[in-house]
Amino acid sequence: MLRGPSGSGKTTTAMALRRRWGRGTGLVSQDTVRREILRERDIPGGVNIGLIDTICRHTLGAGYDVIVEGILPAARYGPMLHRLIAEHGGPVVVCFFEVPFEETVRRHGTRQQAAEFTAADMRGWYLPDDRLGAPGELTIGPALTVEDTVDRIVGAVPEPGRGASA
Repeated sequence: MLRGPSGSGKTTTAMALRRRWGRGTGLVSQDTVRREILRERDIPGGVNIGLIDTICRHTLGAGYDVIVEGILPAARYGPMLHRLIAEHGGPVVVCFFEVPFEETVRRHGTRQQAAEFTAADMRGWYLPDDRLGAPGELTIGPALTVEDTVDRIVGAVPEPGRGASA
């Protein structure tokens, strides 16, 4: 699980992990489910929460490794994520991207979707210390490169192909 503020590097890291692990690795993006599939706002009890859970469980049940990524605020997504972790039965790595707001805005300015939302929008979504509180939760700081982050996560996950999720 890769969680943290918008612009912190979650999606970039998730895509790099998926490239590293190759086929047999599913990627479940909160933005894709919520914004593209459902066109839903991020609200308490939103339909996307259950759909993310269902996609993860189905994909794990088919023998894939799963990367789930997004802001995924603990207040709204925490209960579902904790159940998913507890009921998975396999190894899980939870990461929180702890990146200062100013750095997330700087990074956002370099992305293709920079015109889709503003720094003011990002300020409204920013949760500086929104850890899930899962055992062994890794903190990913702003100084780590994508490659260093991927190496750190890969080092914490048993070999892919065993139904592991990150």
